[in-house]
Amino acid sequence: MRTFALASGSSGNCFYIESMKERILVDLGLTFSKTKEILFSRDVNVEDITGVFITHEHADHISGLKVFV
Repeated sequence: MRTFALASGSSGNCFYIESMKERILVDLGLTFSKTKEILFSRDVNVEDITGVFITHEHADHISGLKVFV
């Protein structure tokens, strides 16, 4: 299992969780391009994300969701 924070704070929240079969983002408060850039720097292809879990609907947790989906 591997986990890391892409961002945490009022400007955006996003966390990555990976198991042998799944790659999940918890919240998506960054722009799609920033999310993709950070994932790429950690050797994760954004197209390999298997799910997104949103904790709540504040902008700093969902602002990148529409473009991502």
